[in-house]
Amino acid sequence: MKRFIIFTYSLISSCTYSLSGLAQPITLSQALTQAQANRLELANQQLQTRIAQSDEARRRAGWQPQVNAGADVRRNTQIQRNIIKNAPFANGQDVVLRFGTPISNVLNAQVEQKVYDAQSRVSRDINQLTVESQRTTLEKLTIDVRQQVTEAYYQAVFNREKQRLSDRARDRARGYLEQAQTRFRAGTLLKTDFDRFALDVSNAELTYRNDQRDFALSLDNLRYRINTTQAVEPADSLGTLFAQFQAQELASGMRPELRQEELNRQINVLNQRREQARLAPVVTAYGAYFLQQFADTFNPFQNESWFAYNYVGLRVSVPLFDGRQTRLNRQDYVRRAEINQNTLQQLKNDFDYELRAARNTLAQARENLAETQKNIAQAQAILAIDRVRFDAGTLLLADFRNSEYSLQQAENNYLRAVYDLLVGQVQVRKALGSL
Repeated sequence: MKRFIIFTYSLISSCTYSLSGLAQPITLSQALTQAQANRLELANQQLQTRIAQSDEARRRAGWQPQVNAGADVRRNTQIQRNIIKNAPFANGQDVVLRFGTPISNVLNAQVEQKVYDAQSRVSRDINQLTVESQRTTLEKLTIDVRQQVTEAYYQAVFNREKQRLSDRARDRARGYLEQAQTRFRAGTLLKTDFDRFALDVSNAELTYRNDQRDFALSLDNLRYRINTTQAVEPADSLGTLFAQFQAQELASGMRPELRQEELNRQINVLNQRREQARLAPVVTAYGAYFLQQFADTFNPFQNESWFAYNYVGLRVSVPLFDGRQTRLNRQDYVRRAEINQNTLQQLKNDFDYELRAARNTLAQARENLAETQKNIAQAQAILAIDRVRFDAGTLLLADFRNSEYSLQQAENNYLRAVYDLLVGQVQVRKALGSL
């Protein structure tokens, strides 16, 4: 029965590995590249940046000549009358006159051109800062995506290595069970001791299955972070990632959150200036050309029925009183700029603490890694000696099993230390603004 169980789990394991072979091997750099191309929030932010860029195009379009053309075809069903009071040519009598014709058509073309508007230059500067702010938001989103994908990739590699360790532990437990079965049949091993070996195999199988599920979940998480329908599997090993980690240099840069808040502060300062510019005069040049037809019947081609007139002008508009809206708006933007300044200082404090905490975590991970490396070497040496002693019958089963368990713990602790070291470096790089 036990052999059948072992065979069943071996079959499941081989099927699992064959299915994982369908997954596309992908390196960390390839995963980051695909994620930046596939993630929808990045695509949306790129569109937001283009929208911000179009604001400046609209501002420039407002300074182009604004030309309108129109036509008005009219039939006067009743012509308007006017009265001339005490007309001298009618002996002081009131005279009722009717001006116009039944048909009155108008064709016109009008043009306006801004000459001076104090708000325009400030609006241009605001548009430039808005575009830069959207680009900074895109940079921050990119960093967040890179961090998510990197940590998901590390998690998948860690779970794969952990599954391999549990697989080796399972194989060792099976081997010990076979040896125990031989000794039990020979009468040199008690039934309770034999049952302990069988229990070790059962626990090892359970651990392996759990590690398999964790690995499958981490692969699904990695695929989700990349936003791809293709099944993927890390091509890098934990050793390769650790070697890359040792070769990387930590460089500091400015956090995009700080740049974002500073841009917001500058935009609020410019909004104060734009509100003040609303009180400045706006100068506009304009002109128009009209063709007007008067006729008794509708005939747009009738000779000598069209009359032209035109004009040009310069219009100056000066706000005199706006109900204190400008002053109230300026006060709001002053307060918003102060909020931005306070937020900047708060972010600096937060990031300084984040960097200190990340560096402490990384330093602790380095110490743990060095310690776990020593522990693995020591546990392997102890287990090799205890194996000989146990086979010779000079070591109790409980002591041998403790030695084996110590090696498994040391191997798992080593994997965890490497994983924590990699994740710690990601957190430090993000805190430095260089991820």
